[in-house]
Amino acid sequence: MKPSIRFIVILVAVVGAGVGVAFPFLHEGARRAVIGAAILVLGTQIPLHLLLRGWRTRNDRLLAAIGTGFAMRVLVLVAGIVFFVVPGRTEPLPFLASLGAFLLAVVFTESLIEQRRLRGGSAAAGR
Repeated sequence: MKPSIRFIVILVAVVGAGVGVAFPFLHEGARRAVIGAAILVLGTQIPLHLLLRGWRTRNDRLLAAIGTGFAMRVLVLVAGIVFFVVPGRTEPLPFLASLGAFLLAVVFTESLIEQRRLRGGSAAAGR
């Protein structure tokens, strides 16, 4: 499976599992907040991953990809606060907690996939 497809599948599964685990413990407003955070993360981080995938394979662009990815995650967090929390469109605590957790899931998922890609590439080069 291609790394980009693997990333999307794993990320959707992890975020979906996070929503599923949280659901029984939350009331209706908090559930909407968690679902909103999941949609925001998936809707921004999957396209960002696909846009930056070419940079990650080039040594001269790797740091730029890491920096851009970090900056975009911070921007998603700030946008979530400005567009959803401040106007009162969602409950702040469940939205921000799940948004932060889902963004961390993106970082770990991306790191895992990249580490496996690099490890596989170095093993193939050594043969």
